[in-house]
Formats: sequence, structure tokens, C-alpha cells
Amino acid sequence: MKICLINNLYPPYARGGAEQVVRKTVEGLISVGHSIVLITSTPDDAGVEEDENLKIYRIKPKNIFFYTEAHKHDFLSRFFWHIIDIFNFSISGEVKKILTWEKPDIVHTHNLMGMSFLIPRAIRALEIRHVHTVHDVQLVEPSGIILKKEENSWRYTGWPTKVYTWIMKQLFASPEVVISPSQFLLDFYKARGFFSQSKFVVVRNPMTAVVESRKSKVKSRDSNQKFNFLYLGQVEIHKGVLFLVDVFKKFVENHKNCQLHIVGDGSVLEDVKNLAMGCENIFVHGLVGREKLPELFAVNDVTIAPSLCYENSPTVIFESFSFGVPVLASRIEGIEELIVEGENGFTFEAGDFNSLTNKLQWCVENKAVIEKMSTKIPTWEKPEGEYVERLVELYG
Repeated sequence: MKICLINNLYPPYARGGAEQVVRKTVEGLISVGHSIVLITSTPDDAGVEEDENLKIYRIKPKNIFFYTEAHKHDFLSRFFWHIIDIFNFSISGEVKKILTWEKPDIVHTHNLMGMSFLIPRAIRALEIRHVHTVHDVQLVEPSGIILKKEENSWRYTGWPTKVYTWIMKQLFASPEVVISPSQFLLDFYKARGFFSQSKFVVVRNPMTAVVESRKSKVKSRDSNQKFNFLYLGQVEIHKGVLFLVDVFKKFVENHKNCQLHIVGDGSVLEDVKNLAMGCENIFVHGLVGREKLPELFAVNDVTIAPSLCYENSPTVIFESFSFGVPVLASRIEGIEELIVEGENGFTFEAGDFNSLTNKLQWCVENKAVIEKMSTKIPTWEKPEGEYVERLVELYG
């Protein structure tokens, strides 16, 4: 089967978990004998990369700036960027040409922001079977961010959002199948009238990191070492990393036996470094290659996911479970589906200083319980083989 995957970013360009999911999807489908055409964007020169069973078309969008550089621009620039992005005839025309030339049996779209939201119309015009995976709330809120506890504010319910939502519904219409890693996100779009004729399916994400055995991981820990917390992900305000650093700085004043390791990159990395300055218990590592993930999880006791916004199905949680590391996370819809209190992790009230502090203290005071938990955490992520098998089934 020839399968075309479309996503706004693909390694070496990456921003979040969606790009890693697409990468694993490509690898998995190729491993079972399918031919893959991948269409993605690039900030550099456009071009085509071709391997035995993979052909990558990298298209450079004609717009004010590249998708990942939005944080560097003012509101007015971002506003006009979004208008161009929604109706980017240049990109949709290029995609249509590629599809006409390649003649795939199916097109599986992922994140389209940064390319063109006219792409689904191009797929329909060619009468190619269409499957779409939703990764966030981007079809309702352009930033992809809805802050918890502020979801009823004018920012998310006013007429600009309603107009944007209506446009997205018309452009996307109803792909034959809509996939989400969480039930929460499917319900979110159903409630807003999206994909009225589509089949909705929950398919958990595949594992995106190389996992070493849990025995070797547990043995590598020294019970006399300090208790280590890990933040791994985008270094952005909405991910709660500044909130986490602020809480942790005060927490370690009375708990010198613990450390916080922050791994990742983003627009507030320098702010995080400045806020953490002077606290010898906080280590800001910046961006680390994915091949280093086994080493990171091997020396950390608990992963923290302190998001302040709606989350779908954070990849870092699946990765942490697979390495036998419990997760301490904000009590947010998509995350709550993954956390079983006391079995694979714990939750706290999103953005609440005292709630997070109390859970940090419990973890540090119950290290033996945490270590025992780490040996029994069930692996919740979709094994790659099963994940690919399910996709092929949905492709028909």
C-alpha cells in the first residue's frame, strides 16, 4: 500500500510529541512493507529526499515567518500569518500536485498549521481516502493552547474564536476516520460539531524512545542519592515549567535532599535559567538528544508534567511509564485518562502552589514506595507493532 503522511514538521525539525509520533508511524509502516510518501514543511530550501520505501517532500511555505518562529513576532504579524496560513493556496496547490503525481492509496494528515488548512479540500477533490489524527485543540484555538480554569473566558468563547472554529469545520469537513490518542480530545471536537460524518477512534500513541530493561534502570539508582525529579518537554509558559521552578525553589529551602532536572528547549528557556539561578538543586540541561532519554530516566525518580493548559496525551508520560518512572502531573482532562493514582503516578490541581508542594513532599518522604511502584507500572503506550496494525486496519 502507498500511504501519504502529511505533518507540518518532521525531524530534524521538531517542536513537540506529534513529530515523534509521525516519525514512529513512518518507521512502523515501512517495517511491515508499505511505501511512504511524507509531505512536510521546512524553513530551508524546498527539496525531495528519497530512500528505498520513503520519499519526503519538504515544502517551504510562503508566509511572513516559519511556523516555529511565532513567539518572536508581535500580535499583528501573527494575526496576518494565521490568515495566510489558513488559506495558503500555494501550499495546498503544491500538495495537490504531489498527490496527483504519487497517487497514494490513502492520505493520513496530522498537524497542518504552518502549511495550509486547504489541504483537506485538495484531498477531497482527488477523492483519496482521508484519515486525520488530532493532536491538540488547534482547530478551535489557533495557538493550540486553552488554559485550564480560563476556558470560559472571552478569549476562548468570543466571536473571533467562533468564526475561526466555523472556518475550520468547513475546511476539514469529515475525513473518513478521525483518530485521537485520548477520548478527551475526541469529545472536545464532537461537542463543537466537528467531523460530523467521520468515524471516531482512540488509538494510543506508539513508544517514541528506545527503552532499556527496567531491571537495569532500577539497579542504576543508588538509594543514598538525592531524590530526583525530571521535567522533560517544551520549555514554554503554558507547560507550567516556570510555575514548577517557582514552587521547587521554595520547596527545597526545607528539603535539601532533592533535585529538579529540566530538559528541553523553548521560548522561555532563558527565563527558566534566570529564575533557577542561585538554586543549586535545580539543573537546566536544555535540549538533549532522544538517544539520551534512557540515561535520563535511569537516574530520575519521578517525572513532573505541570501543564497549565488542556493536554491531549503527552508523549512524555508514555515514555516515563515505559521506563518505570511514575508521573506527577496536573489534573487535566487528557492527562487524567493516563494517571491511576498510586499505581503509575499522582495528580495535583493545575497551577496550585500548595497542591504541588504537598505532592512533592509526599514523594520525597516516601521514596521506598516510589521505588516499589516503579517496578510495577503497567506500560500504557501502544506497542509499535500493535499501533501499526491498528492503523493499517483503519486505512482499509
